[in-house]
Amino acid sequence: MGIFKNEADENRDDVLDRNVESVLVSTGPTAVNHDVVKVVFVRNYVQVEPKAGWSATSDFSGLVRGLQEQAHELGGDAVLNCHFDEQFIREEDGKLLLSQVGYGTVVMTKITRF
Repeated sequence: MGIFKNEADENRDDVLDRNVESVLVSTGPTAVNHDVVKVVFVRNYVQVEPKAGWSATSDFSGLVRGLQEQAHELGGDAVLNCHFDEQFIREEDGKLLLSQVGYGTVVMTKITRF
């Protein structure tokens, strides 16, 4: 696949009935033949207000959706070897932010006919 989309690439979505939700996001590799498209990154910042008895919960669904959207835009079928991380950041004004980052490799599976 080149940098520029052509009509054949656009028709591929119709044939495979692909949409953003159909893009696979995996923390591991795959045994399916594929071409590497690009490494993509997503970052979210969420302002949090810790209170007594408060505990952080890791919800990476926003990051997963961001990776799926980028992969779909690039014509990829999956995002492999994904990594997710989060950390707290205290701003100068005292506000506490939860910084989440996710990244992975966008791939396009090769369609093999027997």
